[in-house]
Amino acid sequence: MSIRRCLLLLGTVLSLLAQGAYASTEQRLALLIGNSAYKSSPLLNPVNDVRLMEGALKEAGFTVVKAENASIREMRRLVRDFGDKLRASGGVGLFYFAGHGVQVRGGNFLVSTDSDIRNEDEVPDDSINANVILEKMQGAGNRMNLIILDACRNNPFAVKSRSASSGLATMNAPSGSLVAYSTAPGSVASDGTRNNGLYTEHLARVIRQSGLPVEEVFKQVRAAVRKESNNQQTPWENTALEGQFYFKVPAPAVAPSVTPAPATARPGVPDNVALELALWESVKNSQRSTELQAYLTRFPDGTFAAVARGRLDELTPVVPNAAKLPVAPMPEALPVAARKPPEAAPAVAKVSPAEPLAAADPTPPLLPPEGRIGTLVLTDIMTGIKKNLDVTVQESNAEKTVYSSGDVIGKDGKVLQVMVGEAVLQLVSGAMWTIPPKVGSTGEAGIKRVDVDYASAGTVSWKVLAAGEGKARIEADVAYTWQHSSRTLVKLYGKWLATYSAGQPLPESSAATMRRGAGEGSNMVSAEIKLR
Repeated sequence: MSIRRCLLLLGTVLSLLAQGAYASTEQRLALLIGNSAYKSSPLLNPVNDVRLMEGALKEAGFTVVKAENASIREMRRLVRDFGDKLRASGGVGLFYFAGHGVQVRGGNFLVSTDSDIRNEDEVPDDSINANVILEKMQGAGNRMNLIILDACRNNPFAVKSRSASSGLATMNAPSGSLVAYSTAPGSVASDGTRNNGLYTEHLARVIRQSGLPVEEVFKQVRAAVRKESNNQQTPWENTALEGQFYFKVPAPAVAPSVTPAPATARPGVPDNVALELALWESVKNSQRSTELQAYLTRFPDGTFAAVARGRLDELTPVVPNAAKLPVAPMPEALPVAARKPPEAAPAVAKVSPAEPLAAADPTPPLLPPEGRIGTLVLTDIMTGIKKNLDVTVQESNAEKTVYSSGDVIGKDGKVLQVMVGEAVLQLVSGAMWTIPPKVGSTGEAGIKRVDVDYASAGTVSWKVLAAGEGKARIEADVAYTWQHSSRTLVKLYGKWLATYSAGQPLPESSAATMRRGAGEGSNMVSAEIKLR
């Protein structure tokens, strides 16, 4: 079976399982509260916001309970009833609040329209503690909970706009939940100059888009709010979600009719076991390394990963003193499409495992320093969402060549900076591989991320293997520091697999799998460059 057919099969299985997982059998229950009519410091938009969210969530299949300008007694009753209904229904729960919020001694309190707060010590008695809502939802034992607070101000009676000097405090999201703020903890949010608050306006719009995982919804909202507010407001999330959730599920994939193998016939089971079996059945007898690599890219730690790697080694053995075909350097003045293929090589040319795969010329055959090289296609393997990046040479001098992807290669062929998944890693100590890669070479390097605005140090341990057809495969263990949405720093670790073609300075394909720890889930990104 060709790689195209096996990927189409996987896409079909993914689509069917996604449809089953998010069918109408899973209950979705939402409680929305919007308070505008405060006796002191009334707000313009919370009632409009709660109506906007009601429409968006009903379209997404939620059963919605809504309250406008609720009293403290009504808010307490709604929260209690919401917890009871959530316990009975299971599924996905969502709580949304727009209005005034107060931060007192690290706790967040949601203010009712009849609250009579004159001193700080009166806040806990005359408002709703957001942690109580979180605990009520957590205690329901349902699959997933989302809490959305468009209430980032600590003095509800100071000004008419929904703003305050220190906003809300960070709340820890328990397992299976996400807490979203309309702005970063400790910051303030805009009540909006139109009919809706800035955050809720964009949130309702993105919720209506199909095929977006819940995490991607909030990423897109954050980008839109930051742009419109000129970076004055940055929405924030604290998440410990497990499993997938779509407000609107992806459309079914269009694929040829394929009869799945009996091993995959597990109706109604939306787990990775069925997906893995489907893909493995399609490639297990393949004689093409690319098809086995497709399985390893999707399931690097899968049940059959060791078998797949063994098959890869059989198909592309690393043999000392193996014959090689020298590849002539590409003419600098010719565009990629006009370059001639390498001429026939002598019958046998002995090389050691540490010899380069390409020609013996120590200068790497870099692409022309002008114009567009091609398109880098980044794919989130878990969701199928793609991102296309134009790749150009940004700078080429006597010391190095800099590419728009973030890759940097010294004129001596040493890799100084490389794009791994969506991260750009810069060499700090040790050494990374050279271009062209030398089969059999290994090394370790200290690195740091250069595509983030915080300190992100890490390490890369790598080796170069032969991949057949004059290609080399980099296998690297990668670890670096990542800033969580709560602004805490955690360690990500995982693997990066990349294939280099002879004569090319950038990987023609790669896959990165990074995770925080056991049970924390993975971020899996594949990349493929399509030359112009």
